Amino acid sequence: MLVEAAKEQLAGLLDVPNVEAGLRTVGWLQPGISAERAARAAAEHGVEVVPLNRYAYGRTSRNGLVLGFAAVDGRELRRGVERLAQALNQCLRGRS
Repeated sequence: MLVEAAKEQLAGLLDVPNVEAGLRTVGWLQPGISAERAARAAAEHGVEVVPLNRYAYGRTSRNGLVLGFAAVDGRELRRGVERLAQALNQCLRGRS
């Protein structure tokens, strides 16, 4: 459900690879979007994501966000992806 919603709503903003199982995955941000700024904007839209660089020692080669999807029903997941898309578009416009 997350991957499907991401392909529809986040294309060109965040690349979410196929997920077979688990509780979380990484979404890779389009160049030019700061993961920290994206996480702040997402929080303003009611979506909790964690910048991948918080789990890294030193500098990372790509910006990404850790996305949790455990215990979230499909409707809420789609709503969260829609809000995340709004937040990332806001980041691209430079208003975050």
